[in-house]
Amino acid sequence: MTVIRFTEPQIALVMRAHPNCNLDHLTELSFEFDQAGKIIDCIGTIKDGGNTDYDYAGDGLARLYATARRQFTTRQTSATILQFPDGERLAKGVA
Repeated sequence: MTVIRFTEPQIALVMRAHPNCNLDHLTELSFEFDQAGKIIDCIGTIKDGGNTDYDYAGDGLARLYATARRQFTTRQTSATILQFPDGERLAKGVA
């Protein structure tokens, strides 16, 4: 499972670029993907005093989801190289 998380400052950047994207009551939003890249869950944290019945589906959520998919894809195709003090290297694929 891979979790892509957006915090309040990241959400604020989207809000600044797209003021009507209906994310103004969220402090955090996370997308969970399985290893194949299928979305498992989307979880958001609502600001204190926010309306829990507010509909967050729409343009803002779609923009963050598209960004999360790009980040997921980048993580799947990247690798981490670890180098130990004795010079031995270990390549580790990100899953």
